[in-house]
Amino acid sequence: PFSDRIRNEVGMATMAVGNIYEPDHVNSILMAGRADLVALARPHLTDPYWTLHAAVTLGDRGVKWPDPYLPGRDQLYRLAERDAAAGLKV
Repeated sequence: PFSDRIRNEVGMATMAVGNIYEPDHVNSILMAGRADLVALARPHLTDPYWTLHAAVTLGDRGVKWPDPYLPGRDQLYRLAERDAAAGLKV
């Protein structure tokens, strides 16, 4: 709420932090104009590749993966497609 208020009342770029751990939550904050940047700490502590996994969850295939991880990326894509076809949330 503080980031939103400062950004919209003062007109200063802001960063949202704290209790943000799902890709959809990050997108909703940014798309609603509540912050200019979202910082994630704990999600990256539990999963250093959270950003890559979030990209798969959101269907973004334009993210560059390190070459050694390409087979894992391809498997995640296949699993995401299978889950989407079954109507499951990825």
